[in-house]
Amino acid sequence: MMIPAFIRNKFIGVQQPLGRWIVRHILELIVLAPLLIFVVPWLKFCKKEVLLIGESPVISRFIAPLEPEIRRRIVQGSLSRAIVLNLSVDANSQVRKMYGEIVKIYGRERRIRRRLIWWASRLGVGYRLLTEDKSDLLWQGTPALHGFSTPDNIQGQKFLSDVGIQSGDPFICYAIRTESYYLRLVEQGVTVKPRSVRNPNEDMYLTALSRLIQNGLPVVRMGKDVEDAVDAKRYPDVIDYARNYRTDYLDVFLLSHCKFLLVGNTGLFWVRAMFNKVTLHCDLYDIRHQVLTHDVMIFQKVLFTSENRLATVSEMLRMRSEYSDERHQARLGVELVKNTADEIFAACEEMNARIDGTWETTAEDEELQKRYLDLVIKYSDQPTWRGGGRVGTQFLRDNQDLLK
Repeated sequence: MMIPAFIRNKFIGVQQPLGRWIVRHILELIVLAPLLIFVVPWLKFCKKEVLLIGESPVISRFIAPLEPEIRRRIVQGSLSRAIVLNLSVDANSQVRKMYGEIVKIYGRERRIRRRLIWWASRLGVGYRLLTEDKSDLLWQGTPALHGFSTPDNIQGQKFLSDVGIQSGDPFICYAIRTESYYLRLVEQGVTVKPRSVRNPNEDMYLTALSRLIQNGLPVVRMGKDVEDAVDAKRYPDVIDYARNYRTDYLDVFLLSHCKFLLVGNTGLFWVRAMFNKVTLHCDLYDIRHQVLTHDVMIFQKVLFTSENRLATVSEMLRMRSEYSDERHQARLGVELVKNTADEIFAACEEMNARIDGTWETTAEDEELQKRYLDLVIKYSDQPTWRGGGRVGTQFLRDNQDLLK
């Protein structure tokens, strides 16, 4: 079937042949029409507002747009009018359960009802597609909404005890971006690109975290669909939860209870943000996106291979995120430089001290932060993507020459 360009553009993002998609929707509308005669006026009479989330079945597409919207509606007193349609499968059943206790959500488990409301939203009720906004002040300017029941807490504390972490003792969680997670999504029919060049070197994280373990802080490895186990001979004290124990419930419990989360380009930090808890981000691959307030980050540097020199921050920003994409690196003549174990450990020490209230900053350090943010505002094509977080202090001290 030949589809005019203006129609194809309207349905951009559809993950199947467009002609088949259109025919299926026409037939679906015909079948559901008798019910829509009642659903549309009911939604209008009740003044319901339809909100869409979950364009992709990853945790960021669920939490990032929904959390600040719920907080805003609680402040405004308009939460009862909201109906949320999750367009994908649930990335985490425990996260979905927690949100379902606060707002009405229809997902794959209620397909017919979800489709009825989806069609009603396009036949006069109206809808709004929620999007991620790290700069939204409601992220940490309002109290956390979520908590655990007593039985859930007992279950989580039992797991910690079983792996040698006593109740109330601090521990660290970490997770890095892995190719196996994205390949699993592809196997499930999701259109995603692994972009493996962005993946951190996990040995750097384990080397840095081993020093924290020596200082008495247990370390728990997080992740989903992780292919390789932690080398128990090299890192015997790391708790490989991702490979040996992982459940949706424990994901959320551990991430909400750890002292801080260290991530290398994964969306698990959004679970931390649900509870107003901080995250340390390493190997960040797109510096246009700033981390959330109270979070700390260090980024992957970019090497101009022909000149054998590092790109400045302004040069990185002018390339947008293309420098971290295999499709563009050869044309740009660049490659990524991963964070070292020393850089990661220094950032961990800073985050640890900030949480303990012992971190001391200097006027010179604050000036470096300002210089970095000024560059983002000036040279980024998305200057408003600012979450209020900070760049690692030692990282900026060591890379002052790139702040131009």
